[in-house]
Amino acid sequence: MNFHEGVTARLLDSPLVTAIVEQRINWGIRPQGEPLPAVTLQVVSDPRPAHLKGIDGARFTRLQGDCWAETQLQALALAKALIDTLQPPATVGGKKFGNALVDGQRDLGESVGSGQATQSSGTYIHRQSVDLLIWHVGD
Repeated sequence: MNFHEGVTARLLDSPLVTAIVEQRINWGIRPQGEPLPAVTLQVVSDPRPAHLKGIDGARFTRLQGDCWAETQLQALALAKALIDTLQPPATVGGKKFGNALVDGQRDLGESVGSGQATQSSGTYIHRQSVDLLIWHVGD
């Protein structure tokens, strides 16, 4: 199991996360028209530390998790569920994850469609963007 599969499995196995997003967890981009709330994930950096005998098997990978919702409170709750799920160590399908470090959380959002962006008009989507440094072994 690789890093992407392991992270996805952890989130889909989490009642905290699936109670909010069900199965709406995607890598890279949120599918157009997909209902909210939802999570998108992307690897920001994945250094491969080396030693004299080659590449080290354990490393930190920086993961950005974007938590999309119609309200700020729902986006914050989803960010907390994401952190609570990915922060502790776990082994999934033989893939070992260590403690994850939360390296920042940003309050973002965006206007969608036309017209003035207001929460009541439904043209603003709230987003909590969370950076995690996730220690893991292997690809």
